[in-house]
Amino acid sequence: MRTTFTLDDDAAALAQNYAQARSLRLGKAVSELIRRASVPPVGLKKKGDLWVIAAPPDKPKVGSAKVKQMIEDLS
Repeated sequence: MRTTFTLDDDAAALAQNYAQARSLRLGKAVSELIRRASVPPVGLKKKGDLWVIAAPPDKPKVGSAKVKQMIEDLS
């Protein structure tokens, strides 16, 4: 599909650099970037209204008490 749109200068420069580094036309590069941005990172899933990072099965679980302690340690 052909279309015209306006990009911020910094976004246009990033897309152009991405395209040049991969020997792509700008439209193809922008399409790839949009597709990549629309897929959540590996291990990220939605539970209800929250996004949750899935920890590897061999890692210990962190309970709410530990989370509270970690938050207090930051203050």
